[in-house]
Amino acid sequence: MYCVVVGDIVNSRNLDQETREQVSRAAKDAFARINTEYISSLMTTFGMVRGDSFEGVLLTQAHAPKIILDIIKAIYRVNGTTVRVSAVMGQLTVTGNDRNDTDGPAFHKAIDDLAMMKERKSTHWLQVSFDTNSLAQPLVDSQLNLLAALTEDWTDKQRKIVWAAEAHGGQQKAIGKLLGISPSVVSKQLKAARYDLYRRAWEALTAYLVNMDEFFRKDRSVVEESYVPYYNMARRKYGQRNFQDALVLLQRSLALAKSDLSQDDPLLIPIYNMLAEVYNYIGQYADAETMLQEAIRLQETLPKARIQYADTLATKAQLYYIRGNFHEAKKYADEALSVACDVLDNGHPYFGKLYNLLAMTFEGLNQPENALPFYEKALQLSRDSTDQNRF
Repeated sequence: MYCVVVGDIVNSRNLDQETREQVSRAAKDAFARINTEYISSLMTTFGMVRGDSFEGVLLTQAHAPKIILDIIKAIYRVNGTTVRVSAVMGQLTVTGNDRNDTDGPAFHKAIDDLAMMKERKSTHWLQVSFDTNSLAQPLVDSQLNLLAALTEDWTDKQRKIVWAAEAHGGQQKAIGKLLGISPSVVSKQLKAARYDLYRRAWEALTAYLVNMDEFFRKDRSVVEESYVPYYNMARRKYGQRNFQDALVLLQRSLALAKSDLSQDDPLLIPIYNMLAEVYNYIGQYADAETMLQEAIRLQETLPKARIQYADTLATKAQLYYIRGNFHEAKKYADEALSVACDVLDNGHPYFGKLYNLLAMTFEGLNQPENALPFYEKALQLSRDSTDQNRF
């Protein structure tokens, strides 16, 4: 099953021209960050469709709560503009990298759920539905209802403090310094907003979604015979640095994907990329090289100005760096940077990864004077990113 996410801007027709332009820029920036950070978990990138609507398709539902909150926050920061978001786990009859060409029951259900949300005419900043296509759906609904109830009466001050707490791990001194208020005020407002209960509710929902594929493997073996759940479980094992288990799951995912799709389908690219990373970590560099060759082969006929292509090149650069071939590492890192410059706006956080990679290759080439400026650029991007997402 795939995770389809669709949404729209509430009362978009009533927005003045300046606000509409600001919302458009905020959405574009948010989608660019999401499409970069979660590139290996996306079937299609996130973007605007049909005027003031947006959508994207995830290979793993585990990241959906974080992605949905990121979108909501980015747009709400523009004069309190709200969005509705519907996420559905289900089947697709037409798959591909282009969100406009993707279709199937999951999309239809997501759009229907979004229409039902519109009928409520709510002004709440947190309007989310999530259909898991599982027996646990009543519990998921209850969790989202709890989150809506907890946040319904938040003041603007409480919202800013809670969002700052989410961005800074609940460190009250740091939050107080950031917002120019005392830690005691932060503590009082977090308590009034019932922040701990709100945080635990989101964490519980996320935990269920992260582990959902494990439940499917045990209880729904027929449905499980698809490449997506194996890929999702592999990502989880990879995040836990359990590379051997991740490798087994990825190999199974690749075999099923070739059967479900074809050996030349671009949807195989994230699997090849992750296999290369896993092989890197366990020291099987020849296998990593083979996986990257396949990822590059699948992208030969695709536009080069794509962040996914830049990421493949960056992974190849990392492979050469690990193997001590710093000249080749720099070559591919330069190519990745060139592609990223064609795709992303200046100051995008993704450049931090490439700057660090280039800095390390210069160090490997015994050129510390060339490495230092890239380290400084990466550090500045990190600071800018923190400033942009503080509230």
